Amino acid sequence: MKDIYELLNGMDFDESEFELMEISEVEKEKVKRGLKKSIKQKNRSSWKKGAAAAAIFVCLSAGMVGMTFPAYASSIPVIGDLFKFLDTGKTGMYDHYKEFSTELNMREESNGIKVTIQDAVFDGKTVSMTYAIESDKKLAENLLIEGSPEILGSPGMAGSSQVTRIDENHYVGLFRSTNLNQEGADHVNMVWKINSLSLPNSHTEIKGDWNFAFSLKAADQKEEVLNLSAKKDGVQVSITKISQTPMSFSLFYNQTASRNVRNQWDDVFVELDVKDNLGNSYSGEGNGGSGKDAYSMSWSSTFEKLDPNATELIVTPHVQVRKHTPENHGEAVITADGEKREVPIKQKPGKVKEDIVLDAMVIPLRD
Repeated sequence: MKDIYELLNGMDFDESEFELMEISEVEKEKVKRGLKKSIKQKNRSSWKKGAAAAAIFVCLSAGMVGMTFPAYASSIPVIGDLFKFLDTGKTGMYDHYKEFSTELNMREESNGIKVTIQDAVFDGKTVSMTYAIESDKKLAENLLIEGSPEILGSPGMAGSSQVTRIDENHYVGLFRSTNLNQEGADHVNMVWKINSLSLPNSHTEIKGDWNFAFSLKAADQKEEVLNLSAKKDGVQVSITKISQTPMSFSLFYNQTASRNVRNQWDDVFVELDVKDNLGNSYSGEGNGGSGKDAYSMSWSSTFEKLDPNATELIVTPHVQVRKHTPENHGEAVITADGEKREVPIKQKPGKVKEDIVLDAMVIPLRD
């Protein structure tokens, strides 16, 4: 199977698909700096774990023009990095994941379809894993995988996934699996059993048998227990811990709500806005959480790599309280005979949501 690099390099582009754009000297310089930064990252080794794939470099001519690829390479300098390739919002969240990942290249083939796990990295709580799918048949735009990666021994998990079609026969994707009941683990054992692939647009299901099992050592971690809280309008957010790895950092936090909030609203949701004392803003992703109800929850979120020169993090909780309406909430029950029944949600008077911004909390960063 061709890997993603061969696949993208081997694509037969029609030059008429390219849209030429004028770019400024500043933009040219940004591209050059990005290339240089990529090259330097491949030479850095102090935190490096596992094998890294060979870098792919793209040369730009002196008469460089901007090019837009309608469906494929959204960022030429990082084409060799599936983590970056799948960061479709270009948030920077995964800029250093490839560097510290383990190259697995595990492949299973069934019913004319090959599934390959490319790279994976474990931060002590969450496994992030890239994969590629190749079919000998042309497939539709949307693809659903029936079966998610599991962390062995985990009593509670959360996860997210995304898959992107490269062409009619190839897809690439990213899975994130989080152990909700463990932090700071030094290794993880994973299994991934795929029973079928679904193509919802064509109402087609492709049965198969793709089974994987592998272990990962965790990236180096530094943890610090914190005791920071902010409270406003009956909602309290407490940051309890920060964990740093070479490619990211995670914040662990709790939310609680007063009786008045519970009486007025149906749920409470917290997001963290994170900046440092140098002015950097950090993109992140939630890892899920657990708690006794929608008002008392423990969460964690993972953010991109810390600037090594930063000495403080400034964390501002943004809280949204909501009433459930047919437009923003759905519920269903499954009966004993397996029948799924939707629970009707009633319209409610007054405001259906409110945003609350709590005071910022400052986390000192120590070496």
